[in-house]
Amino acid sequence: MRFRSLSMHGSLAYCARLKLSIRMVVAISAATLLPLAGTVQAQIGGGGGGNGGGGNGGGGNNNNNNNNGFFQRVVGGVSIRPDGVLHSANQEEQNQALADLRARMIGPHGELNQPANRRLISLKNLQKTVLASVEQNKPLSEEVLFLGGMTRIENILVYPERQDIVLSGPSEPWKIGANGAVVGTISGRPVLILDDLLCAFRTVFSARKTGISVSIEPTEEGTIKLERLLKQAGQMANSNPRLLETQMVAAFGKQQIKLDGLPADSHMARVILAADYRMKLYGMNLAKAPVAGLPSYLEMVSQQGNLSQLQSRWWMACDYSAIEHSQDRKAWKISGPGIKTLTEREQISSDGTYKPTGKADPIAKKWADLFTKKMDELATKDTVFGDLRNVMDMCIVAALIESQDLQALSHCDLSSLMGDSAKVALAKLEVPTALDPQCSFLKTVKGWVVTASGGVMVDSWEIVSHVKANDAVAGALDSGANWAQTDRIWQ
Repeated sequence: MRFRSLSMHGSLAYCARLKLSIRMVVAISAATLLPLAGTVQAQIGGGGGGNGGGGNGGGGNNNNNNNNGFFQRVVGGVSIRPDGVLHSANQEEQNQALADLRARMIGPHGELNQPANRRLISLKNLQKTVLASVEQNKPLSEEVLFLGGMTRIENILVYPERQDIVLSGPSEPWKIGANGAVVGTISGRPVLILDDLLCAFRTVFSARKTGISVSIEPTEEGTIKLERLLKQAGQMANSNPRLLETQMVAAFGKQQIKLDGLPADSHMARVILAADYRMKLYGMNLAKAPVAGLPSYLEMVSQQGNLSQLQSRWWMACDYSAIEHSQDRKAWKISGPGIKTLTEREQISSDGTYKPTGKADPIAKKWADLFTKKMDELATKDTVFGDLRNVMDMCIVAALIESQDLQALSHCDLSSLMGDSAKVALAKLEVPTALDPQCSFLKTVKGWVVTASGGVMVDSWEIVSHVKANDAVAGALDSGANWAQTDRIWQ
């Protein structure tokens, strides 16, 4: 989804194409987009000690529709109406979802009630536990669903002697946050979600070969009707687009959501869409950012004199300062904030298409840089951005395991989780199919600015193509050298 701001002196310009592009580039084989024949559903239940858990899971099933309510209609502050239209959840929807989630949540127990600077997650044991859940028709516990309360992934550790790959990062006790996300009780950052990790593993080959893309596009009929309406309005002296909003929405119609390369009904797809949608609302001045010092882009350009150059797009992308490994490639360290916001000026051609110029508008770049600077704070105030950062971390992990052949190095076969051969189906949510058109208007010294839209790009394979050796990384292996619980997924 491209987030564009358009303006014309004395008239109107409108973004007629919205496109969200999540690109994970390079090449290998086709990915599984929907559950394969023969895939199985891990029953997602609540609570309980150990890996068996308890709660309201019910029986496992190949329809993949049982998630014990932890994945609600409301994700990241957005909801899907019965007709498939994505929209901001109203207060009643949010309150109901919050009450339901809190009623289902049991919470951590034992050691998991304490924060840890370095929590370890065994992928060998995780795969074993998930498959056992299916075979024994038992729900997964919260400590599995929420990966031991881990809030970031900092290391990937390889242990050939016990045939395991281990993820390492900080963790906290978890709870249901104010907006319905599962967050750490100390920092308020979202914890990692098992289903998103499984989705990152399942789509790793697609990420390498064809990329993953999500687009929100107008219909041809709607585009023609809107262009006709705006052309008529532009011929009117001192025309005020606010008076035309109802007509514009009716003319443009619903924009269609298209998802390729990842399951349209997956939690990961919903997180990516929700984060992009929320960024759009903040940039377009349709919602106030929940952090101080982050005005909307429209507020920043309100006094801009020369509006003719303000055809810009914004997108969120991976931001990792380094991926380092020990000489023997058994220890890996992932460093960086995870997300950055980028912008580029575009030239509008006579046929209505947009061509990148390779340059950024100064005001647009200032807003993008400010949004990046506020990202860590946003991740706790509007937690869908924290969820997005976790998704990016997990996509980086999947790409590293595959690109560096860590399964072979560790003698750890994760084929039941990875790519085409994955045998564990993902949780299913409602499929978003459309978005109601939205406009934002701003009166400037030169006229009106009419804006719409946003974007996300996850270049996981590009990021992992730049790795470097650092002997200091090897020290992280000591943390998982001895695994006290042979079957438990965390330590």
